[in-house]
Amino acid sequence: MRAVTRVALAALCSGLSAAPASLWGQGQWVPPQPPCDLPAGHFKVTGGVLYLKNAAEKPNQRDQQLAQARKVLTDVIAQDHQEKNPAAWYYLGRYYFEVSDARGTDTAFARALALQPKCADDIRGYRSQIWAKTVNGGLAAWQEGKEDSAVVLFHLAARLEPTNPKPFSALAGLYATKDNDDSALVYYRQAAAAAGSDTTFARDRKDALSNAWRLLVRRVQGHPAAQEIPQLRARRDSISRAIPGDSTVLAKLVASSQSRKARRTTLAPADQRLFVRDSTARGQAVERARSARAAIGQQLAADSAALADAFAPAVAALRDYLAAYPDAVDAATSLAALYAQSSRPRDAAAVFDSLATHARDIEPTDVFTTGERLVGQGYYEAGTRALAFALERNPYRREALYSLGVAYYQLHDSTNLLPIAQRVLALDPLNRASLKLVAAGWDFRRRRDSTVAYLARADSGLAVEVLVSVFIPDSAGASLSALATNLKSVPSKAFHLSVEFLDAHGQVVATVAQDVPALPPGQSQEIDLKATAKGIAGWRYRAS
Repeated sequence: MRAVTRVALAALCSGLSAAPASLWGQGQWVPPQPPCDLPAGHFKVTGGVLYLKNAAEKPNQRDQQLAQARKVLTDVIAQDHQEKNPAAWYYLGRYYFEVSDARGTDTAFARALALQPKCADDIRGYRSQIWAKTVNGGLAAWQEGKEDSAVVLFHLAARLEPTNPKPFSALAGLYATKDNDDSALVYYRQAAAAAGSDTTFARDRKDALSNAWRLLVRRVQGHPAAQEIPQLRARRDSISRAIPGDSTVLAKLVASSQSRKARRTTLAPADQRLFVRDSTARGQAVERARSARAAIGQQLAADSAALADAFAPAVAALRDYLAAYPDAVDAATSLAALYAQSSRPRDAAAVFDSLATHARDIEPTDVFTTGERLVGQGYYEAGTRALAFALERNPYRREALYSLGVAYYQLHDSTNLLPIAQRVLALDPLNRASLKLVAAGWDFRRRRDSTVAYLARADSGLAVEVLVSVFIPDSAGASLSALATNLKSVPSKAFHLSVEFLDAHGQVVATVAQDVPALPPGQSQEIDLKATAKGIAGWRYRAS
């Protein structure tokens, strides 16, 4: 929201509908327009009309005639008991309009309208003109650094046209730039309420609701628990992986002791002391690990509850926004991230299920980014759902495929890991990480021979590794940077690298080749390629 600057707000309100040009200054007097029928009802009111007419038709006498009009019309209301005469108030409103007194215009016309509703359309025209002047005056004051004056003018404009959201949005933007989120939030909500279901202000309503949830998300992004939870989860997972190993060793020690007792045999004193020390240490290590894991679990539960409370307003705003705009990818990814951080993985995953239903033809880049971030933070269930959703729209993004494979590995998903790992390897065959992911997939399926074969290729069978570090597609093509490294202790053989650039359907739209020379042991060769073609979404390479 700090990006909401004065310039941005000027753009926000640049769409102000200019009301009809002023009926004054045209050298003629414009009477009330039908059906606004306003008999003067008093001779002083008739005099006031004449002064206003003269001001319009005699520019050189304008100021003097306007001053006389004001005096006569205020006197007739205050002294001649014409406070219920709609004509007196209407023409006083016309005076205030001409001198650009928005507050006076609003007050006088409000009284006239209450007394003569048939003048609604006529009065609306003048209100619209003075409203536009007031808002533009507020913008000018804001740009000049006169923020207090801008606030007054925006409030006045909001009173002139309470169903127009722009003054409320302007107030919200002003407060947002001052980091006054509470006030900004109030006015964004008022802007959305003012817009209502009026199609004229559909964009204003959407922007106001969007800015509201962004404010709320910004407010909780730095919550300490949000920073602590990923670290706690990593520590808990590390302990959980270590406990089975220590428990297995301890179980074997206990079984060995029981076996000796059954056989009525004993160890030598020195061996017995070593056995006792080892078994005791193992037992204590297991107990400490279990206690630590339990303590981390309690802290995770407490932090998750704290986050759920802190995130509640942002979650509610995002849910409301998505109910109105279910294909909003930015809102969906933000909501999923909040759910995941507050330990609501099923709710996070469900967000992407809903997005899949409502947002079929979207650019998946933001979802890829969110999915990869969720996996990196250990939110595997939500991350897999996000990446699977995005990969349906672009199945050839290598980093997303690899992140999905990592998530399936962490979830011990023996069904889905291997197919994803094989897709990664098909794109990126000279990469040790790709080979190890396939090995893990075979290991989950208890295919030891295949597991060992792929591990061997990763550890010793690969002579030159290719690591693609940069892939940037754009409307005209794509650029790719990679590093080829000799992993052996002897010089590598030269080879031909052919990179195929793919569209979202897997069709090859461009091919760029480069020869990789023989490399000394441990040395690398940079590879920079550019392709010119439309619709590039991914890459794969082949070596020969």
